[in-house]
Amino acid sequence: MKDKINFLIKFLILAFVFFLIWIPLGEKYLLLLAWVSKYVLWVMGYHVTLVTDGSPFFLYHGAMIGMEDAHLANFNIIPLISLILATPRIEPVRRMKMLVIGLFLIFCMHVTDLVSHIPADLYGSGIAETVVIFMAVGEVAVPFVLWFVLAHKEILMGMRQ
Repeated sequence: MKDKINFLIKFLILAFVFFLIWIPLGEKYLLLLAWVSKYVLWVMGYHVTLVTDGSPFFLYHGAMIGMEDAHLANFNIIPLISLILATPRIEPVRRMKMLVIGLFLIFCMHVTDLVSHIPADLYGSGIAETVVIFMAVGEVAVPFVLWFVLAHKEILMGMRQ
């Protein structure tokens, strides 16, 4: 029981510290997402213009797709990092691999979320709307599911003790 309480305390402290770091860093991350999303949209045939004055947004055929406060909406990176770092009995090399894999998958999820707004919002694409809804609902659960998938051996081993 003491290990579980230590894990929870460590997780909460790490999440708090990383959230404080994320407040200024999140805007830079949003710009990176926007640039990568722009090129994904170009490959999909949507030749958008990315406007980065103030809060970034896409222009497409005169329509504006905004990203106001999206840097705070993308903070689900924080619980994933905190969970991986707080989980005991993970070898350092394995922990780094888990962080790289998890961060890459969340980054891809964020790009998919941004990209799906163009066909969903402008063309009413049912598939894109489903993706947008799934991302909105799933964003909260994804860090915890990823953590469990990546660290299941250590988590289950810790439950047995």
